[in-house]
Amino acid sequence: MSLESLGINLRIKLVLATSWFIENTAKLLGYPSTSQGMPIVNDPNEIYGLPLHQPRVPPSPDPTNMLEAVFGNVPKSSAIDKFYYESARDGYYNFYIEHYKNVIFLPDWVSKWIQVNFTIGVDTASLEIIRDTLFSLSIYFMFFLQFRTMLYYFITINPYTRPWVYLISLSDWIYDILFHLGITRRATFFGFPILSIIVNGVAGVIADALNHLVFTMPFLPSEGQAGRVLIDGTPKDVIMFRYLPSLWFSHPIPDKLREFWYLQRPDIYKFMKNNYGHLDIDFLPNKILKQVYESQQNHPDSNSLADGVEKIKILSTHVFCNSTIWLHECGNTLNCKQEILLTSFFEHTDKLI
Repeated sequence: MSLESLGINLRIKLVLATSWFIENTAKLLGYPSTSQGMPIVNDPNEIYGLPLHQPRVPPSPDPTNMLEAVFGNVPKSSAIDKFYYESARDGYYNFYIEHYKNVIFLPDWVSKWIQVNFTIGVDTASLEIIRDTLFSLSIYFMFFLQFRTMLYYFITINPYTRPWVYLISLSDWIYDILFHLGITRRATFFGFPILSIIVNGVAGVIADALNHLVFTMPFLPSEGQAGRVLIDGTPKDVIMFRYLPSLWFSHPIPDKLREFWYLQRPDIYKFMKNNYGHLDIDFLPNKILKQVYESQQNHPDSNSLADGVEKIKILSTHVFCNSTIWLHECGNTLNCKQEILLTSFFEHTDKLI
């Protein structure tokens, strides 16, 4: 028998002996009658009732050109999508998001401060740009932290010489701050420094949290209501934001938004006036309100020509708004009737053919 055949036989005997030992040991412990294994689920993320929003951090590589193939693609966040909808009952600025277990909202006081001080009403594009920028910076910062740690493994490279010093200076500032706070002297484990691991982990947690952050303007985060809707034919848990935002009752609605309603979307102005007109809320833009208030204060009882002209201006503005609403509703009605007539015509021609 050759030496190779002897080695193969020994390996086979070793595997069989190990298998026999493990099997008989398990039988002594009651297997398989006392051990049924872990429960089987379709989705391991839904064990506790709600799914997890699990984008990859850092994002998976997806190069589209040679430059990205060599240096990597620009990291992009995978934030939770918002689905807007209009309803004759709920209004025009309703939206919902899928209810994930790890969704993150701003605190109410932070969201309120941003909306009041920066007059952010409906459009959150600027906030989303800031969020995506911070996400990209966090990913790049993690890269430089990892490069700084890796550079110290090459004992032939002095990291404090050019050009390496320019790269590590992008991440050394955080260590300088922590050193002055006295944290670096205590961040050791059996003499091994673990500060770089901690800093890298914190940067990853921040980047991951930005992926789950959702802006709820013009609503406050606490106004969300849990519910279920059909998405692609599948019922899913969602958080809905609808009706009148509470900040529009306690604070003035942004003037640009009111002016947009009054001049370009009179249907929204009509909806707000009909449904929330009993509340002490100004839906007219400041320019129109100023004309009304000045007319009432300066000429409370006068019948002068100037007062009449001012009233005519205000009345003409309201007539223009109401006529625009009427034309908009007529256009919608004609479009609906046109679709019905065309459908009936095609069905009739199909029968004739």
